[in-house]
Amino acid sequence: MLDFRIESFLEVCKFMNFTKAAESLNLTQPAISMHIKYLENYYNCKLFCRKKRALCLTDQGQILKSALISMANDEQRLMRLVGKKKPKGEKISLGFTRSVGEFLILDKVIGLIKAKAYCDFHIYYENTDEILRDIDKGKIDLAIIEGFLTSKEYYIQKYKSDRVVCICHKNHHFAKPIEKLTDLLDERIIIREEGSGTLAILNNFLNMDNIDIKDFTNIIEINNMHAIVDLVKADCGISFLFESCVKKDLEAGDIRLVDLDDFNLVHDFSLVVSKNSIFKDSYLQIAEALY
Repeated sequence: MLDFRIESFLEVCKFMNFTKAAESLNLTQPAISMHIKYLENYYNCKLFCRKKRALCLTDQGQILKSALISMANDEQRLMRLVGKKKPKGEKISLGFTRSVGEFLILDKVIGLIKAKAYCDFHIYYENTDEILRDIDKGKIDLAIIEGFLTSKEYYIQKYKSDRVVCICHKNHHFAKPIEKLTDLLDERIIIREEGSGTLAILNNFLNMDNIDIKDFTNIIEINNMHAIVDLVKADCGISFLFESCVKKDLEAGDIRLVDLDDFNLVHDFSLVVSKNSIFKDSYLQIAEALY
């Protein structure tokens, strides 16, 4: 059971406002301030500071927040495991970015579900940003993503690597010879939505060549991987996707690769869990079945 002062701290972190935190917990603002002061004295550091009148976490406050969020999430799991009203089985929450979940891992997930028939499974297909937020909230125990990770709050392990390829309809007609990325700018491009790891990877590579997604003639943005492939198969535009996501369509001859002299992109998929969770090892043990 978390100390009530810790609850006050996490609520202030949520709103970055003492008054709103007090209202949420049905406490007075002075009471919240007193709880934060107690924690600052206990840990012998400042937890919050103000920058241009906005409340911000100090570096020490950020470290404490990460650790306490993991503790809060772990406590909920502990209550399920040791509480008097025990559930019928273990609960496993998995998160996959759409490239992973829709094309790469479903057979492994099916095998895991069959091997753990006594478990409840909650499986989420989300973009990278959404998955990381849900790991922070404790909604997702274990995830496999293709996006970039900049936070030190996660334990990260390489899952596999894959090549990003440019694809088009099998009979797509280009107005001019295509040799480089800049030769594609007259085309309509089909992309994933903001927050998607696939889009972030593509943007990062294009920016190194001083190209922006907006430089293409037209854009179709959609958050469904299968729909992107179907749109390419219908000759609605070109796209950049992981090769394993379009392997069957390439083999069937419905689409083809666009060979580019200056495009060679390989990226890792990463297995991610909260670094501070006391259940980290058990999550990684579950992950072994997904390899």
